[in-house]
Amino acid sequence: MTHHFLGEFGALSLSVVVTSPPWYENCYIVRHRPSGEVVVIDPGDDGERILAAIDGENGHPKEIWLTHGHPDHIGAVSALEKAYAIPSRAHVGETAVIARASDLNRSFTGQPMAAPGALSTFDGEPAFTVGGHPVRVIHTPGHTPGCVCYDFGEFVLTGDTLFKQGVGRTDLPGGDEAQLTTSVPRLLEMVDDEAVLFSGHGPSWTTREARRWWQSMAED
Repeated sequence: MTHHFLGEFGALSLSVVVTSPPWYENCYIVRHRPSGEVVVIDPGDDGERILAAIDGENGHPKEIWLTHGHPDHIGAVSALEKAYAIPSRAHVGETAVIARASDLNRSFTGQPMAAPGALSTFDGEPAFTVGGHPVRVIHTPGHTPGCVCYDFGEFVLTGDTLFKQGVGRTDLPGGDEAQLTTSVPRLLEMVDDEAVLFSGHGPSWTTREARRWWQSMAED
């Protein structure tokens, strides 16, 4: 597990905790520097190490935001909820996915998983904030029914909807390849040309790079 500072984007700073095998999942910590307010996106495992990384930011955790409800993205949610007495938030379309997450985790790892205990759901594409900075929620069903991306303006957290030169799998319960094929170009049309796209696994890339790749895939 590693913790990396990814950069400053206006009033926001972004860092990532890459969780341990088998997931190697990117848990993002977004801090609004003027206020110190922090949101955590997709704490998937290694709860104690994520807690240490958050505390090292010298911020004030506000909420946990989920891009979707697979176990590799929510494994440490319960620990963070309890440690900071904060809620977690997910799209209402993820209710069934989250309910099955422990069973899915057991099928992959042989171990059960604590479910989120302070989960609230939202519908549609609401506007969020961190320290007053606006964050756009973009609903991108396909990998799961309630998959969302979080658009902070200069950067976007794409979860498992879109990776560098790849998209999320659709063979797990709730996956829908046709929906994903619609969601990806819509996402790329909505976000800024120069935005950096940070995914749930692997490296980042830019919107421009992603658009060129998607176009090349469509032409094949």
